[in-house]
Amino acid sequence: MHTKNRYGGKHDFAALLDLEPEMADYLRNAPDGHTTLDFTKARAVYLLNRTLLKRDYDLEHWDLPRGYLTPAVPGRLDYIHLLADLAPRTERVLDIGTGASVIYPILGTREYGWRFVGTDVNPKSIKVARAIVQFNPGLRGVEVRQQNDAGHIFAGVLLPGERFDLTMCNPPFHTDRPTALTAGRTKWTKLGKRDRGLTFAGHDAELTTPGGEARFLRTMIAESSICREQVKWFTCLVSQRGYLSAAHQQLEALGVVEERVLDLAQGNKQMRVLSWRW
Repeated sequence: MHTKNRYGGKHDFAALLDLEPEMADYLRNAPDGHTTLDFTKARAVYLLNRTLLKRDYDLEHWDLPRGYLTPAVPGRLDYIHLLADLAPRTERVLDIGTGASVIYPILGTREYGWRFVGTDVNPKSIKVARAIVQFNPGLRGVEVRQQNDAGHIFAGVLLPGERFDLTMCNPPFHTDRPTALTAGRTKWTKLGKRDRGLTFAGHDAELTTPGGEARFLRTMIAESSICREQVKWFTCLVSQRGYLSAAHQQLEALGVVEERVLDLAQGNKQMRVLSWRW
C-alpha cells in the first residue's frame, strides 16, 4: 500500500458503526482476536466503502444500483497516489470507464483538488454518476460524459483542443461473464471457501470487454498515439504482467518517448500501472 494511503492500518469498526449501524451484522472475530468484517458478503463490502466515503470524503450521497460494482476505496486510492507521484503538477484528469461509483474522480478531487472528466459506455452508470456529482457540492469539478461507441476509448469523448495532464483507467479484465465468474470461483478456492460469486458485484460492462484486457490495452495505446498532443501522461491498470511485453512492443513501434510501470500491491493482490507519454 502507498505510504500516503490513509487506510494503511486496521479499520476502526467501532467508530464506523456510529455512522453505519447495519455494519454490525457483518462483523466477525478474526483468529488473532481483533474485530473484522465478513468480506465474503457483498452487502458488507458495500456498507464499508460507502461509510469510508462519507466519513473521509464528506460525501452525503453515494448509492449504487443493485448488482453494480462496489469499488474498494483503499485500493482505488493507491492508484490516485501513484499518479500524484508520476505527475505532481496535475490539474486535469480524464478517467476512462468511471462507472456508476465515479470513484476515481471522488478520490482525486478530494485528495488533490484535481478536476475530472469521467467517461463510460453504460447509460445507467452515467445517470448514477451524474447524480452523485450533482448531490455532492465537493464534486463540482467533475464532469461525466457518455461514450456512445464502445469500440473506442478516447475518440468521441476527448474534445478537439482539450488538454489533460493524465488519463487513467481501471479496465474490464474479462472477455465474458462466465470467465469473470470462473475467476471468482478460483479466488474462493484458493481461500479455502465455497464459491460466493462476485463479492464486489459488477454488471457486464464493468467486468467484460470483447477480446478482454489485452485487446482493450492495444486499442487504448493505438488511440493514444492519435491524440498524443492533448495528454501529457496516459496510464492504465494492468492485471496480468504478461500483457506488458506486448504493450511495450506496440509503444516502441509507435514511437513512445517514455514508458514506466508502477507497481500497485495490496495484500496478496499484485497489479501494476502502465504509464506512457509521447
